[in-house]
Amino acid sequence: MDARPRFEGEPYGFNAPGISNGSSALSEPVSPDWDSQPHTDRWLADRQFADGDPKDDYLIQGWLARTGTSVWFGAGSTGKTQLMLWMVAMLASLPEDRPEQIWLGSRIHDTGHVLVLTAEDTREQIVGRLRDVVKHALRQDDAARLRTCGRIHIMPFLSMGETEFRHPNPSLFHQPPKEREWETSPVMLEVRRYIRDWNLAHDDPRERIIGVVMDSATSMSGFDSLDAQATTNFFFYLGRLCEAHGIFWAIIGHTPKTTTMTSKTYRATAPSRLRGVAMWTTAPRLTVEVRLSQSWREGRKYRQERQEYLDWLPGEWHPENLIVVYVAKANLKHAYRDERYLARQRHGAFVDVTNMPEDALADGSLDGWEPAGGPEPAPAGEKSTHSARGASPSRTSRGSFRRGRPPLDPSTYSPGTALVRELLISAIGVGRDGRVSANALMTMISTMSPADPRGSLVRSASGGGKLPARVGAINWHLDRLAEDGMLERRGRRFHLLSK
Repeated sequence: MDARPRFEGEPYGFNAPGISNGSSALSEPVSPDWDSQPHTDRWLADRQFADGDPKDDYLIQGWLARTGTSVWFGAGSTGKTQLMLWMVAMLASLPEDRPEQIWLGSRIHDTGHVLVLTAEDTREQIVGRLRDVVKHALRQDDAARLRTCGRIHIMPFLSMGETEFRHPNPSLFHQPPKEREWETSPVMLEVRRYIRDWNLAHDDPRERIIGVVMDSATSMSGFDSLDAQATTNFFFYLGRLCEAHGIFWAIIGHTPKTTTMTSKTYRATAPSRLRGVAMWTTAPRLTVEVRLSQSWREGRKYRQERQEYLDWLPGEWHPENLIVVYVAKANLKHAYRDERYLARQRHGAFVDVTNMPEDALADGSLDGWEPAGGPEPAPAGEKSTHSARGASPSRTSRGSFRRGRPPLDPSTYSPGTALVRELLISAIGVGRDGRVSANALMTMISTMSPADPRGSLVRSASGGGKLPARVGAINWHLDRLAEDGMLERRGRRFHLLSK
């Protein structure tokens, strides 16, 4: 009896073209699409040691890989598109045009052009959103805005005329008639051609396209997210495209608005909320959930998530304007582990208010939830209830810099203060106008703590304003440097005077 393995459709072994079960001659490839080269040692691991040094190469540390796909998902109207435009603007901005080199608490490592594909917004809508981002979130002047937007490519398919774009839809994958396989559409191939030819025409790496944002999976993938074969083909193609061209591909995904979650399991269950087969969360290098602050049910009562943030924010802020962002699943080491909390302003920009940074209350970025025409004047004899932060030049111009005192000897600083001073001398956490960002300093110090034990002596901001800063808090160390004359305090903000 023949003991050879049996395959479906072949009673006694596999008799594919090019393979002979009874011959000792070398066989031919089964298909012209791939030659496994069994007569060579190409696939032996020791021949590939030179390529065996994996790198956690991020464009934005912990949030966005330099190459590969990522999915940013959440329910509708949570601000995913606006968040992606903010990320795009930060990446496209030249380093000297950025307010700081930090996004979502992590360092931005590079710059370049970014392509935005959208089938959901018109040209006017997407460009208007981008304009608000560079104006309000990045706070760039007119010249810097033009430089930044001159490095962002926007393809709004809804606004393309029927003579310019003659395809029935902008789907990137399709299933040809009478075919079972899902494959790239002509639209996908044209997008790839655009990236390839643009980058070939520009020798300067900073002038090349470094990534694509796709808005969204629902409107542009071309298939149902529950189709396993289509999803597999889609991510395999995008993964190889990213490797070939050295780019990232960020996809906006959706979850049902009725999805329920609990305060104890929302992180563990995050991947399951992204609608689709498992490949939607296993194939991308990172998947990130973007959601609104929740009202958690605890027994018969409800507790608002991060109520302390809503109480801390000036004026009237509603839970739907506090956004929570975190990595749901990652295939890379050193992905960002914590949540970031973003306050959404009326004009669409976000302010990162994680850890409630005191400088965010003083720079006016959180004032803006009055009606579009501004707050209505209060009736005679009544005080206005609207926040007046940022509109009080007398308070911010006075400052609290202690003049007339002899400068302190740097050798007398505590180790934590000495570390903060060294970072400021290196311009870390210092904006173009000299403003010091305590949040950026804490982010850098947290990454240094394992190597520099002084980092454990600098803690998050506490107190300040009417209350004295807690000893050891970052604002306490900044107070010491203000006493020395290195910094000047203007309102609630510190400014670097000299190095």
